[in-house]
Amino acid sequence: MRWLNFLFLIVLAGCMQPQKPVWDEVPTAEQLIGQISVASGSFSSLDGAASVALTTGDKFFSSEQFLLLQRPDRLRADVLTGFGQLVLQMASDGDLLSVFLNTTVPGKFFYGPASYENIFRFVRVPLMTTDLLSLLLYDPPLIDYQDSSVELVAGGISLVLANDDDRQELLFNGRLQLIGCDYYRMGDEYLSVEYEKFSKESSFPQLIKIAMPLEKTRIKVTFSELQVNERIDLAQFQLHRPDNAIIERLP
Repeated sequence: MRWLNFLFLIVLAGCMQPQKPVWDEVPTAEQLIGQISVASGSFSSLDGAASVALTTGDKFFSSEQFLLLQRPDRLRADVLTGFGQLVLQMASDGDLLSVFLNTTVPGKFFYGPASYENIFRFVRVPLMTTDLLSLLLYDPPLIDYQDSSVELVAGGISLVLANDDDRQELLFNGRLQLIGCDYYRMGDEYLSVEYEKFSKESSFPQLIKIAMPLEKTRIKVTFSELQVNERIDLAQFQLHRPDNAIIERLP
């Protein structure tokens, strides 16, 4: 029986045909860049529930989060444990950052400028807010480039952009969907993002993986509920101090 199952798998694999690309001729670099430019900014906001796994150094954190994102720099995260207990609320309207940390009794309420240092203190992802939102809203920024080229690779097409010091590789699948992007400086990869499990309704990726090898940081966001381009009340990007919380002003 095991041999029959093994032979069946061989026959099945032989019958499966690789997905045919949607193009008759390999797209040029100019065509792919034009496609990216047209699609840029297609998703301006996000309202979703997600499982988030963060690895920084040798530390691993996982949580369930309700996320609100709005270009260019507004964000809110309500962070829960796997048991549904609220541990942190963070909101930024781009100017003011407010955070409620619910890990002590009483809890602590922080507020201050929405600077990189203040946001990093709670997010632990070494990216500017605008760059993080661009990656999470399926719009990885393009580098300033002098040269561009296209290469056929396993699973699709790679668009390579380069200048004297930097290189960017954008990976497209057979349907010309952007599924990955890698950034290099002086030959060293410093940032990568992968997009998977595209929604049939919105064509938005429901699985996003971001890695920063030099900082030994990885983040994986898996959406279970997702709405894009919906209007978000701007008041959602501000928190009010809970009763009895200890107040601490951020620098």
